[in-house]
Amino acid sequence: MTTILLVHGAIADGSSWAKVIPMLQAAGHETVAVQQPLTSIPDDVAKVRSVLDELDGPVVVVGHSFGGVVITQAAHDAPQVSALVYVAAFAPDEGESAATLGEPFGQLPSASHFEVDKQGRFTLPQELFPQYFCPDVAPEEARVLAAVQGPSDVARFGFVSGPPAWREHPCHYIVAEDDRIIPPDLERFVAERMAATTVSVPGAGHLVMVSRPRAVAEVILAAAG
Repeated sequence: MTTILLVHGAIADGSSWAKVIPMLQAAGHETVAVQQPLTSIPDDVAKVRSVLDELDGPVVVVGHSFGGVVITQAAHDAPQVSALVYVAAFAPDEGESAATLGEPFGQLPSASHFEVDKQGRFTLPQELFPQYFCPDVAPEEARVLAAVQGPSDVARFGFVSGPPAWREHPCHYIVAEDDRIIPPDLERFVAERMAATTVSVPGAGHLVMVSRPRAVAEVILAAAG
């Protein structure tokens, strides 16, 4: 069976895949969710690559949000990778950053609410996290997700991508149609650019794997199949 490597985004952790993992395991796939340091994109890439290098193929690598930037680097020149799945994620080309990739699509209202601490790490205020990060998640669960945010380095927005793994492997993309963190039009653009097999989830917010885990699992299983 295919091994599935799950890569979380910024201000999150591996538990964001908690509802998807049982479905992947039930289908017989070994599943690993990486816990990234969120100190920098190079640090996150090194962590994911260290895990990936321990896995025998085939491996499907899945990235959410900023995890898309990470897998774009970490899965480069990795012959054991059979497919990539981007979940409401950035997918920069060589020479692009998340910031330059997003410029043509403008800023969403959430962009003005991120807070930066004294160590240069950003989070969303807990009271605004449900509204912007996961508007379609039950309020009690959303408050928990807000409380366990992983502060992430601001510099990751300017990280410039090297050769992208999505030019080397078959790709799938999940568009969250009510994403209030990454513009859905940006998601559609990168999905089309990489010629990904694309699934759009109407009404889904940024944490689509929490609010619509079956839809996400089905795409990952299709990539594994």
